[in-house]
Amino acid sequence: PSTWVPMDPGVDFVRVTLEPAERAYRAAYRLFHQTVSETKALVLGIERVQNPFLWEKYCRKKAFMLRKLPQMPERELELNLFHGTRADTVPAICKHNFDPRLSGKNAAVYGNGSYFATAASFSHGYAGRAGHAGDRCVFIAKVLAGRHAVGRTGLRRPPALCPDDLASDLYDSCVDNAGKPSIFAIFDSDQCYPYFLIRYRVIGNEVRL
Repeated sequence: PSTWVPMDPGVDFVRVTLEPAERAYRAAYRLFHQTVSETKALVLGIERVQNPFLWEKYCRKKAFMLRKLPQMPERELELNLFHGTRADTVPAICKHNFDPRLSGKNAAVYGNGSYFATAASFSHGYAGRAGHAGDRCVFIAKVLAGRHAVGRTGLRRPPALCPDDLASDLYDSCVDNAGKPSIFAIFDSDQCYPYFLIRYRVIGNEVRL
């Protein structure tokens, strides 16, 4: 992307700290605070994750899905979603991406995939505290949600579009609610990319956001 800073070819990824005056910072900040009150959480910093290898794979997958689903508007195919995690897992996600194989470590109600939410307040519940101050981390990920179906426990991939056809295409993701999904499970890591990392601290006593 044109907004990325130059990188050493021998480096897998870099985390670029954004300045509050930057457009990307303001956009990520607003998205986070749509569901997390500014009176309850203090944003400590927002970083852009630059991983050329993962980004190229994501872009190839996006181009494929756009060709496969010409009738689906790009704004519906690609979503900006949240993923809460512990601070010690951040470097691994930046380097290797979200890993559906690790889904069982938290919850897998809608299938054994990587989980993303439309609301930062939901992902906050999975953003484990780090250090004495209890700082937390939430990613804003780019997610190729595509066609979705309601998931269920035990799924290792999305359901088939035509269950009676063994060669049928599959749905692209599983969700909690077909009409108005708020949680997405992704089974192919090429369908997601950890674009922004938001570090924040809960203000005052620990409260449910």
